[in-house]
Amino acid sequence: MKIVSISEILECNQLLKDSGLKFKIHLRDACGKQSCSIESLSDSNGSEQYQVLYQTLEAYFGNLRFRLEYSADNKNFWMS
Repeated sequence: MKIVSISEILECNQLLKDSGLKFKIHLRDACGKQSCSIESLSDSNGSEQYQVLYQTLEAYFGNLRFRLEYSADNKNFWMS
């Protein structure tokens, strides 16, 4: 099973910053699965910004051969 590295999370956060997306991804390591949480860095982030964020995350982690699974509130995700 492949795991995501902290350097890949840092790279993802830089990509978000460079793309003008005001979000930050936090990595959590749990028994059996890694998970990430999404932190909004701006009160002005609305549904449009979140949709661009999700597309960016899917593309970035897809290139690393991960499929993302989101929590019910879409503020956390797991890689498989």
